[in-house]
Amino acid sequence: MPTWDRALGIVANIAQVTGFNAAKLIAMAWRAHENTKDDGEKLKRDVDMLEYVQRRLQEQEHNPLATWLLPRLEETLKEARDLMKRSSRMDRFINGSRLAERFRDVETKVNIIYLSSFPLLSCGTEEFTLAEVMAATNFTVVLSASDSATVYRGTLRDGREVAVKRLNNTGAGPGRAAVQDAFFTEVAILSLIHHDHIARLVGTCAYGDERIVVTHPCTGNGSLYDHLHGRRTRTSRVTASWEARVQVLLGAARAVEHLHCHAVPHIIHANVTSSAILLEGATWAPRLSDFGRAVWLEAGVESQAVDLAAAAEGYADPEHRSTGRLKPASDVYSLGVVMLEVLTGKPPVERVWDEGSGAMVTMGMDLVSFALPSIQHQQAGGGRLLDVLDRRPAPDPTAGQLQPLQMLANTAARCLRQCGDDRPPIRDVVADLEKALSLICPGGHLS
Repeated sequence: MPTWDRALGIVANIAQVTGFNAAKLIAMAWRAHENTKDDGEKLKRDVDMLEYVQRRLQEQEHNPLATWLLPRLEETLKEARDLMKRSSRMDRFINGSRLAERFRDVETKVNIIYLSSFPLLSCGTEEFTLAEVMAATNFTVVLSASDSATVYRGTLRDGREVAVKRLNNTGAGPGRAAVQDAFFTEVAILSLIHHDHIARLVGTCAYGDERIVVTHPCTGNGSLYDHLHGRRTRTSRVTASWEARVQVLLGAARAVEHLHCHAVPHIIHANVTSSAILLEGATWAPRLSDFGRAVWLEAGVESQAVDLAAAAEGYADPEHRSTGRLKPASDVYSLGVVMLEVLTGKPPVERVWDEGSGAMVTMGMDLVSFALPSIQHQQAGGGRLLDVLDRRPAPDPTAGQLQPLQMLANTAARCLRQCGDDRPPIRDVVADLEKALSLICPGGHLS
């Protein structure tokens, strides 16, 4: 989570983008920080701020995001008040290190509340009724689909074409709680991010069990997955052109770079897949979407403990699987898998229908196990990249045409190293993709 200085910056940025008059919020935040070096005094100011946010959320009791946030805020407020009672001079002398750790823990929770509350304290997004969403979409034209959601083409009353993401309704129990968390995480994060290759939040709909996120522009060409493996391959420029494929990868990498390096606080996407990379209708520009599993990266830490249960099959970082801790390098690994999809034209795992179980099951080895040995053999001079290369863009590529593809394959191999610290930072991945693209001539053919 960010320091209090950085949280202040976020408030100011949201005010500028949305037009929300945050003068009172910023003034209170400044008073909480100005000339305040004592932990106990900081905590008292944080309690004042939480009480203000609590009143604002209680005014919006019918908003599902406010309903979700209020118990978390009240729990943090109770913990902060209890800590204030225990922070006498004598307590600090006896239990100084333990109290300092609790202060940091509470401050982290407070910052989460601030960040998550910004969409409700601003007026930059719209709340749609289910009837308005149905009128805009009829839930008929599917742009993309995954295990967690379906994205539809929509047209709002003012003529704006939008993408309408309908989270899968899993009924009651833990499944519903996971949908709720994914919905609110996505809304909170998209409210704070503005980037050319990231979906832009327009509004939301929360009615009964329905949780819907509306973004712009309309990603009318579906997902990268569709063009590599699905129903859009016959007439797709992405299927037929190496140039288009590398352009999509570069746009997605720039989106991840923004999350890791420029977003405040930094963000780990935690679900970089070819299904999460959507393509605009007119320009084919990629937009990274599906932020329901994303996490804010705490300031000064390199990794965070994150549940593995929802990790996308075939994309999960092996280091995350072994340690339970997520880091920016986990996104780099997942992007490396997407690079293999682009190079080979094969999905991350092969799934078939099993009559016995009545469900889809994974068959054979995953894509990394299939393709990486050939790439590593190529790096050693064995010349086996052609064994796994997708031939649809160029059925018989020449040695010169293979140069940027080999560069792409080498980058993918580095991204897929078992240890996260051995993988390249996302800035280096972007630079490698820019260099590979520079070797590709206009028109989709390789020099």
